[in-house]
Amino acid sequence: MTAGLTEEWVNSIAEFSSILPSKKFSITLQYEISGAPEGKVRYYVIFEEGKVTEAKIGKHSSPDCLISTTFGELISILERNKAVTVSFIQGNLKVEGEYERYLLEMSSIRSTQEWGSMLKALREELSP
Repeated sequence: MTAGLTEEWVNSIAEFSSILPSKKFSITLQYEISGAPEGKVRYYVIFEEGKVTEAKIGKHSSPDCLISTTFGELISILERNKAVTVSFIQGNLKVEGEYERYLLEMSSIRSTQEWGSMLKALREELSP
């Protein structure tokens, strides 16, 4: 178990995503999470054919989307207490760039049982 959005936690995204089904969908996402135990955390995740091929702390040089939210909101999403689209509509999750791809096209991945299992594993990796 890690103590927040550490490099170890971000690296585990690729590991836990191995269960995701293949989809004809690729996107590079840059995340900025404020209010984490470490302060503001930036990391990126690259999806190719529906699978995470890379997840790293830091900034990507050319992401398709920039997603900004708070640590508390991220926890709500990981716990599946709130959907990404609801968080976006409420203004608690900001998406810049190709937001339609992130919100609409990526829903085919987010709606799978495997996605839910991945989120659960990621949440369990964060210490309470």
